Amino acid sequence: MKSMILPALTALIALGPASPVHAAGKSTTIFNCSIGKKTASVTLADGQLTYHYGTRSHDELSIVGIPASGNVFQRTQRYAGMEYQLRFKTDDYSYILYASEGNAQVGAAAVSGLVILQGTDRIADRSCAHFIEFSVPLDTLGIPEDTEAYSAM
Repeated sequence: MKSMILPALTALIALGPASPVHAAGKSTTIFNCSIGKKTASVTLADGQLTYHYGTRSHDELSIVGIPASGNVFQRTQRYAGMEYQLRFKTDDYSYILYASEGNAQVGAAAVSGLVILQGTDRIADRSCAHFIEFSVPLDTLGIPEDTEAYSAM
């Protein structure tokens, strides 16, 4: 019996937490932010994150984030409240999706949005029409932690 339990536990640990976002072939939206007539979103399928930007019917930009490729990073930090962010990188541009919980005790509202950087220079900052949270904890996805130089806050 012990010889069956150990390999089964090893397989479960390798697969990660049981969750619908890890189902093979199935894409799950983990962030979806309306910015005017456009949408910035992130989907997860087969261990890959994809950043989408455009309209509901057409992506103007999409970036497949693969941790081993060094083009996707996550960051968790505290300002007025907890902030979670996911950064996708292509060439010299970075696209940071963020959700900051805010803190009513200090008058900070919850906000979420998209920051676009060229190098480390901020060239755009757009808020979501409504506060949106990431639907899965970013630190569970095996994405490397980002540096403070790429903070959305």
